[in-house]
Amino acid sequence: MTSAARGDALAGVVAESRHMRELVLLVLRLAEARSPVLVEGESGTGKDLVAYWLHYSGPRRAGPFIKVHCPSIPGELLESELFGHEKGAFTDARHAKAGKIEMAAAGTLYFDQVLDLAPPLQAKLLRVVEERRFERVGGTHTIEVDVRFVASANASLAEAVRAGRFREDLFHRLNVVALRLEPLRNRREDVMPLASAFLARERARGTTAATGFLPGAAERLRGHLWPGNVRELRSVVERAALVVPAGEIGTAALPPQLVDQPATLWAGRDRRPTLKDVEQAYIRWVLESVGGSQTRAAGVLGISRKALWEKRRRYGIG
Repeated sequence: MTSAARGDALAGVVAESRHMRELVLLVLRLAEARSPVLVEGESGTGKDLVAYWLHYSGPRRAGPFIKVHCPSIPGELLESELFGHEKGAFTDARHAKAGKIEMAAAGTLYFDQVLDLAPPLQAKLLRVVEERRFERVGGTHTIEVDVRFVASANASLAEAVRAGRFREDLFHRLNVVALRLEPLRNRREDVMPLASAFLARERARGTTAATGFLPGAAERLRGHLWPGNVRELRSVVERAALVVPAGEIGTAALPPQLVDQPATLWAGRDRRPTLKDVEQAYIRWVLESVGGSQTRAAGVLGISRKALWEKRRRYGIG
């Protein structure tokens, strides 16, 4: 993020839908506070951006923003990465080293995909969040830090607590304020403004001189379910920008999953589809669009996972 962006972290944010407008206002209020924030939402909805906004819109903007991508750090190294270590704490510890928590002093520490933290580390993190103090691995000296904690998850932490996969006490400490990012399919007003913003970025990069989208392409963009959410939309626009050097982007520049919408599934048949045909085809299409996820497909269809399972069994959908 550039210095200019840090001065106004929310400049240029696309917020046409009511959900995003309300989210931006809430972020501006929360940015001034110190309390932990939990950001939940499907993969690709923009949880990282919300964490950036919280940091760079508030009084901590001059301090460090430290991101910990929990799944990418091996479990045996994560404790040292978070808390640091003293010289001789383990075989390769030739020098003392500060961890991510110390590095985030006077700033924000962001735990991306916090569900991937192992239970022993969850217990140690609870103390840091509550008391703002800890010891390095192999050390006895207690270090106090002024850190704002933000965590994100692409699944419900409350459900993980009920399933015994996440500590309830840590959940309550991180969940002081919860922000829920709706999937893009539930805020379709944002699709075309986002697509236009991504296209403008590609023009600025010199990738294309394309100025917009033809009606057919815009209709496909608005009608897609976007299982990959905003990240998928950005990739689709980047692809189209590479294909179309100038003018307006048409359907030929879009990937097949956007062109082959449900309405085309029975095109050319010699009879009208029955309601059963339509329902079966649509369920198959939704499942393919969300990568086979039963939970996400049920959410798109507006039915329970059990009801979806029964329909799949009835129609022989594997």
